[in-house]
Amino acid sequence: MAKHPFKAHVWAAINIKGKIGIHIFTENLDRHLYRKILNNHLYDNADNVLGHRWVFQQDNDPKHTSHDVQSDLKIRLPRRVLSWPSYSPDLNPIENVWAVLKKNVEKRIKKMVAQKKKIAQNIFIDIITDEWDSLEKDVIVNSISSMKNRIQACIEAEGGHTKY
Repeated sequence: MAKHPFKAHVWAAINIKGKIGIHIFTENLDRHLYRKILNNHLYDNADNVLGHRWVFQQDNDPKHTSHDVQSDLKIRLPRRVLSWPSYSPDLNPIENVWAVLKKNVEKRIKKMVAQKKKIAQNIFIDIITDEWDSLEKDVIVNSISSMKNRIQACIEAEGGHTKY
């Protein structure tokens, strides 16, 4: 089966109430683009949904830990950024959400390829957007709600492999 030649990156934020924001892009992510994404898709959106009582979680990717981004976070979210240990297992609940989103996008792409429909870059991005928009809130809530059990399993496995 032929694969589509397009690649897109997706940044999104979630919380126990559902979706906060999404940004789909094709360029490489650097600290400058990451700052723009946070400014355009996180701060105000999260405040509108959650007020000013939310905490931000991100991993230790160098773009996330750059001086510029950290300075912005200290100003925009004083004492509201979860510290993330180095060399930690990836327990971010959005990883489960990504897996569901990716599966749904791939299913639609495979169907289009089988029907010999042309897939342009804008169509690919529209499919990602449609699948994000139709993603059930329960997928997000269940992913976040499973954190207690996932963390306990990680502790019991001493940081090793778990069923999650």
